[in-house]
Amino acid sequence: MLHVDRTANDKRSSQRKDRQAAALKHLALAAQGMTGADIARLIRDARGIARRARRKLRYGDVLEVLDQQIGSVPSDVRWQISVHEAGHALVFTSLGIAEVQSVSTGRGDGGATSVRWPEVMPQTENGVMQVMTCYLAGRAAESLIFNETLIGHGGSDGSDLEIATTNAVRLETVLGCSGDLPLLYMPSERPPHDLRYDRGLAVRVNKRLEQALGTAVSIVTQHQEALLRLARELDQRRYLDGATVREILALDLGRSG
Repeated sequence: MLHVDRTANDKRSSQRKDRQAAALKHLALAAQGMTGADIARLIRDARGIARRARRKLRYGDVLEVLDQQIGSVPSDVRWQISVHEAGHALVFTSLGIAEVQSVSTGRGDGGATSVRWPEVMPQTENGVMQVMTCYLAGRAAESLIFNETLIGHGGSDGSDLEIATTNAVRLETVLGCSGDLPLLYMPSERPPHDLRYDRGLAVRVNKRLEQALGTAVSIVTQHQEALLRLARELDQRRYLDGATVREILALDLGRSG
């Protein structure tokens, strides 16, 4: 009579599923910030590798293409990107307004910090200022470590500077938080041009941005060792999940908190 060791089989099956889950998680982290077109090109290039080798597509083929993208970024630039993204992750974690899900660095488009926002976004002036602080934290970290910043955090819709500026404009024009005329609701028909044509508004918005940046600089300066520890780990591994980020930061933030 044949006796099947179901416990051993179940264990092997569980280990195989764990390896598959880890591989998928790694790919998901690596794909953070990529567009649909980026992913389609990634898979197409990976299939090209498999086709030239006359075999089926493998997980390693996708990683090879990702590594080629990483290799296209000079090491000194990648290190500065790593510090930038570590700054975002550090300040998000320190302020606790959103949970870091993953951080990546060194791809052709730079890096990315993905967070999970609470179901209810900040509902106070201070809460919105904290959001701005988190988006300016990458710039703060670069300024602290390199005394200069890369231009990648600005220049387009969806950039750190655009998001922070938009929040500051809303505080001053539609959210009732202006120090000048707080009771006025002033929606704009020309959002991109408000600050170019309204010098007074531009000054108030810039003051808020400077305040948020100052808060970010204070946080990354206070936790500089943790910032560099996280940046080094990110620069070496390229992708970190949220649990790893929190583990790296836990000792420092717990001690100073």
